[in-house]
Amino acid sequence: MKLSLAPIQSYTTAFYRYAHHLTFNTFDKYYTPFFENNKQNGWLPALLPELDKKLNSQTNLIPQVITNNSVFLICSAEKFAGMGYTKINLNMGCPFPMMVRRQKGAGLMAEPKLLENILTDFYDQMPEAKLSVKIRLGINEPDEWKNIIPILNDFPVTEVIVHPRTAKQKYDGKVNWTEFEKITSVCKHPVTGNGDINSKEDFLELKSRFPDVFSWMTGRGALIDPFLPGEIKGTNYSTQQKKELFRMFHDTYFEIIKQHFPVWNHAFNHIRTFWYYPLQSVKNGQRHYKTLKKFMPENEYLKWSMTMINGTLMNADH
Repeated sequence: MKLSLAPIQSYTTAFYRYAHHLTFNTFDKYYTPFFENNKQNGWLPALLPELDKKLNSQTNLIPQVITNNSVFLICSAEKFAGMGYTKINLNMGCPFPMMVRRQKGAGLMAEPKLLENILTDFYDQMPEAKLSVKIRLGINEPDEWKNIIPILNDFPVTEVIVHPRTAKQKYDGKVNWTEFEKITSVCKHPVTGNGDINSKEDFLELKSRFPDVFSWMTGRGALIDPFLPGEIKGTNYSTQQKKELFRMFHDTYFEIIKQHFPVWNHAFNHIRTFWYYPLQSVKNGQRHYKTLKKFMPENEYLKWSMTMINGTLMNADH
């Protein structure tokens, strides 16, 4: 069974992935938040530090792109390969309206012919490429995938990651595992399940229902509870172990941020994002997070973080 961390813009950065891997080493794969082409289809994303080998050499990292343009997809794959990354992921799942309107992300779910043209061009130029695809069920209806899976079946994609919601749902409402089951029955490629795996119990229920699915992706659940992937894989953490590991996780993240952003004002902006999800499991977590919205000096922050880790956070109901 393989477990991967879902890419979440601004949160699962190279710094976060690096610290998480060094502390827990529980994910088999990581994905970058997506790189996007500009209006001229040129290459403008900041490759570093997201693809900095110093931050990613120990992880199985797969760069992700969001595009409706085969030229950019090919260009990206070539640049990634030149940096040592042999795999690439096409995002067809981003639900945000701006992307959907541009026929990017989940917007490609309504454009089967465009998708076919993109993949044809891509594999004509890069027949040996290892391309995976992340999809939704559709934009508005949960059966729009029926126009997409036959096209994916015609190409040698390595994996289809399925978030069983429509773009219209974004991240709300129930995950439609019934449609996911239908996809697994007709997709010729390995399928990864993704969506609302927020506890070990959630995972065990899905694993029981889909015993032939050997790859799963979790995102927000693991950001809220960084011990979750380890627990899914069978580790039982004591409260003391959790306290020590979270302190190590925080300190590793803190040090790497300080190295890249020596000016505390800049570093503090990244520190805020680190705490956003873990504090969601804490009573009065929003109140604690509001404290971080106000600038605090480094020494004051370190005292605050110690209080969170030694007391408040470890009393959370993970």
